Amino acid sequence: MHSITSYNRIVIKIGSAVLADSDGKVNHTILSSISEDVAWLIKNGKEVLIVSSGAIALGRKKIKFSENLTLPESQALAAHGQIELMSAWKKHLNKFSIPISQILLTPRDTELKLSSKNAQQTVNKLLEVGCLPIINENDTTATDEIKFGDNDLLASKVAKLIGADLLIILSTVDGLYNSEKDMQTRKRGSLIKEVGKITPKIKMMAGHASQMGKGGMISKIDAAEICLKNKCAMVIASGKNRKPIRNISTRTKQTWFIKK
Repeated sequence: MHSITSYNRIVIKIGSAVLADSDGKVNHTILSSISEDVAWLIKNGKEVLIVSSGAIALGRKKIKFSENLTLPESQALAAHGQIELMSAWKKHLNKFSIPISQILLTPRDTELKLSSKNAQQTVNKLLEVGCLPIINENDTTATDEIKFGDNDLLASKVAKLIGADLLIILSTVDGLYNSEKDMQTRKRGSLIKEVGKITPKIKMMAGHASQMGKGGMISKIDAAEICLKNKCAMVIASGKNRKPIRNISTRTKQTWFIKK
């Protein structure tokens, strides 16, 4: 059993389908539970960063487009929904007197020398003064994450950039199953508990990208590959569980990626 309390700098990525309902409304019950766990981590001396999806999903509450979005429509929803997203985080984290900050990045920003250095310095300074960074893809100008990944790739690159030792991905599923079919049915005994290396077999288990979260399990496996190469552990767990973060260590359903 792996304990999250043994890690010090933790990136938490929350998927769109965890935070938002299909009609564009914030799931306040889940966000409240996650915020409480974030406060618990900080109280226990952990440095925490959040990578939060959900801007496009929340943008649907007031702006009505067809289900199959064009790129400009996705960008318009992201511009509006980002305000809704940050307002929701502020509302729940205010209960614990945790100030927040917004950082909009693209995966490319984490790779270019100047922009990555600036982002790294900003994050370190925010953590130093006790201000929680909430990072999202800059979907209004960048397009990669709209098409692929649902921020999984960005979260892993942020973890690499700031030297995190753990990436927690909160999804609508418990982890990696033996196949896409097993994941859809939550087949008993098919959940993979631990992965030490990303192999073609592991990628085959992940299947293809999903429509709801865009990236699906395959983008999470790609994120795990980046983490393992940079001495960062990763865990996939359901964000819909009660106390989804603090109970990871005692819950039996999750997938850990730890280099052996």
